[in-house]
Amino acid sequence: MPKYAFTADKLADTLTPGEITSASGTLNASSPQTARKAVERSLRSRGYEPTGNITITQK
Repeated sequence: MPKYAFTADKLADTLTPGEITSASGTLNASSPQTARKAVERSLRSRGYEPTGNITITQK
């Protein structure tokens, strides 16, 4: 399974309104679309709402 790197800009913190942050990391996924969905799901489960770009690149 390919490895992807992600960078997510402008994440709104739903637990602390008004706070904006960013995140980056790596994950294994079958496609860039699957990687994007996994990143979005993970961020939302941690209380962040993506409001900017999420960039996915294969490593």
